[in-house]
Amino acid sequence: LKITKIFSITDDTKANFHATQDVLLEGMALAALVVFLFLRDWRATLISAAAMPLSLIPTFFIISMLGFSLNVVTLLALTLVIGILVDDAIVEIENIQKRTLAGYTPFRAAMEGADAIGLAVLATTASIVVVFLPTSFMGGMPGQFFIEFGITVAVAVVFSLLVARFVTPLMAAYFLKPSTHHRDVRKLPAAYEKSLAWGLKHRLITFFTLWPGAIAFTIGILMVLPTGFIPTEDPGYIMFQIDAPPGSTRPQMERAAADLNKLLVEQPDVQDVFITIGSGGPLGAGAVGSGGGGAGALNGGAATVVMRDHHKLKTEELKQLIRPKLRQIADIRVTAIMTGGGPGGSDVNILLTSEDGKALDKAQMDLLNEMKALPQVQNPRLSPEPPGPELIIRPRTEEAARLNVSTDAIAQVARIATSGDIEANIPKFSEGERRLPIRVRLPESVRTDLSELAQLRVPTLQGGTTTLGAVADITYEAGPGNLQRLYRKRQASVQADFAPGVTSGTATSVIDATPTMAKILRDEASGNAVVERARVGNEQAQMEMFTGIVVALLAGIALIYSVMVLLFKSVFKPVVILLSLVLSFPGGFFALFIMGKQIDMPVMIGVVLLMGIAAKNAILLVEFAIEAEQRKPFTTDKAQRRRNVIDAVFEAVRERARPIVMTTVAMSAGMIPTALGLGEGAGFRTPMAIAVIGGLISSTVLSLMLVPVMYSLVSGVERRINPFFGRFTTKRTAGDDTLMHKANNTTPPPEAAPGTGD
Repeated sequence: LKITKIFSITDDTKANFHATQDVLLEGMALAALVVFLFLRDWRATLISAAAMPLSLIPTFFIISMLGFSLNVVTLLALTLVIGILVDDAIVEIENIQKRTLAGYTPFRAAMEGADAIGLAVLATTASIVVVFLPTSFMGGMPGQFFIEFGITVAVAVVFSLLVARFVTPLMAAYFLKPSTHHRDVRKLPAAYEKSLAWGLKHRLITFFTLWPGAIAFTIGILMVLPTGFIPTEDPGYIMFQIDAPPGSTRPQMERAAADLNKLLVEQPDVQDVFITIGSGGPLGAGAVGSGGGGAGALNGGAATVVMRDHHKLKTEELKQLIRPKLRQIADIRVTAIMTGGGPGGSDVNILLTSEDGKALDKAQMDLLNEMKALPQVQNPRLSPEPPGPELIIRPRTEEAARLNVSTDAIAQVARIATSGDIEANIPKFSEGERRLPIRVRLPESVRTDLSELAQLRVPTLQGGTTTLGAVADITYEAGPGNLQRLYRKRQASVQADFAPGVTSGTATSVIDATPTMAKILRDEASGNAVVERARVGNEQAQMEMFTGIVVALLAGIALIYSVMVLLFKSVFKPVVILLSLVLSFPGGFFALFIMGKQIDMPVMIGVVLLMGIAAKNAILLVEFAIEAEQRKPFTTDKAQRRRNVIDAVFEAVRERARPIVMTTVAMSAGMIPTALGLGEGAGFRTPMAIAVIGGLISSTVLSLMLVPVMYSLVSGVERRINPFFGRFTTKRTAGDDTLMHKANNTTPPPEAAPGTGD
């Protein structure tokens, strides 16, 4: 006996795992290289790079305790989080090195630098955690992806915070060298400084030009971007479903299978072809042959095409090449099944349900004819198959009663003669540990001859026999291969394949616009639907994903605001951070548009990450601006207070612009291998990385201009509103103020003038 392995899904799993390992190492190396180019100090670079493995190793331990495995989702999370892991360490080491360049000893620089940046690092980590954790509670099929993803990211980010707060300053204090060339690295580029000064001088113009412009640009891009659920990958194999008319014989199916095998073998990049007829196949018994096949039926089958290693054509390209040629095969219909990018089934599956069988059949046929005219879909077809010839045995009740023949006896005789007895009654032949079932039935020549079947003997209740033709009418008639139900209603569907370059969102939208579907949707909305559309499979999962993501993002925004209120002790300043969350979207979606990608599950994962990144950039600026503003001497002069806010904003930009740019470039560099689509399973990761890199760029550029402007505007609004709300609060005493300023290491202001609200 010779066994040849055709293909194995475990090969994909192993290849994906090793490819993710490579991407992780490449991302870590690129992120470390970026740090070196900015800091130009190999010691500082090593300290930053050490944060990545030190954060990853305990993450593996925690996710193992939670019962997670190293699968596509958790590995994707670790690949995505690489840039974030070095983020906190970069902010810490940059703040420490800045002081060593100013002449501080490494120990003093580590102590003061870590103390100065502590709240900002805590706030940025908290923002990312509270954005990702709500996604872990999504339901449905997308929830199975997001639960492990969100928790893995959150755990890794928390460990990166611990490393940045405890390990990075410790290593910096004893590993960095004092600088012999003192210099100020806070100097801003002249063009940026002039632009920021102009923007702060014309705050309303700057804000109402850039912020609504970013939202309008995002909406415009979203209107033209296609949508989908899971991106198409390149698994290196294609599965086909084979359907034949009911009543097809074994010689017919074997001849058709031989023709199909010859056609598939001749295609480029094809290594092996495996074809099964009847039960079994790559999708299992009963899954092949939708035309009433089921297990053991000859009118269904499956074919698997395995491509060569290092194939020139992508799997999807080979599938599109083969599809038109499949129509050359006589007597069977061969359709490609989704592989590598989603569960088995057709690309398009419009499922209709109704309690009225005739109305359902009419709607199905009308929709089929309308879909044939759509260029976005190919090869539309019915499921279940159209009615085929069936052997119908109708008992003649009066004759059966006269001869004392029961309908059970008629059914048993017909069943045993045509298909064999039921499984429980079949005799078994024992051979060692094996038990072989013995199915006995009439020869095929007799089973297809109505006159022969009419001579079958049927037992009577008195113990005698009569012929089957005496108590029943035997005919061949057209009938459905099987009856399918969903939620206790009759179901029927129209299936189709995508045209090249078409996504599920585009195909669904054009099908919904057809007259038949438009009427069905209108009737559903009015509550008068006879035929309804059932959204199941990928379409249902896609709706669940977008709904769940929106709810999770809203929950994340609320949590970000709550955390920032607690950390900054202000109700208004966190509004700046919330307004900045949308600044990453224009770049992210524009990058997808440029690269020709669709909005799907990995992209939505990237959108969640971009929310946390945009919040991080704003937090770094806002946190320092608040502290700088508090250090200014107290004054009741409104003009001077406005100048103090502007000065505080400029100080924040000079202090935090460099680490913001560093973290952005480091995160982008860490995702370049993923964005380039290197290794197995890249089809799932690439859209996400492209969206994140684009969002990082737009978030950084817009944040450095808009966040200072928004901060100055919100500060002005806060000064005007505080006196009103101050009437409802209990005033602090002079002793309370002294205690508070002593804790903050600031100088207490003189007695505030009555009515100033300060």
